[in-house]
Amino acid sequence: MNGPRMGTSQMNGNNRRPTDFNRMPASDKPVGSQHDDLIRYIFDSWTKVSQEVDRNTGTSVIFYQEQENQNLKDFEPFDLAGFWGRRMVQNYQHQSHNS
Repeated sequence: MNGPRMGTSQMNGNNRRPTDFNRMPASDKPVGSQHDDLIRYIFDSWTKVSQEVDRNTGTSVIFYQEQENQNLKDFEPFDLAGFWGRRMVQNYQHQSHNS
């Protein structure tokens, strides 16, 4: 299969962008400010979390253990798929009975 080909860098150590990037319209290139701010925020946040983990645990591994929430002790999940299935059967039976 032959797909679109990207240009390749020269082998003599001259680092050159692929030729397809050189032909892209300027509007398709990343706009910097918001992208840079987002990358900086993610990097800073991850660095902060990493430093906190290193400071608190050294080289040990942290495992998350969920605590039981007392507000949800009587919670029973609702079977939405079952509800819609029963409703569809009831509607079908009701339509068949009235026909």
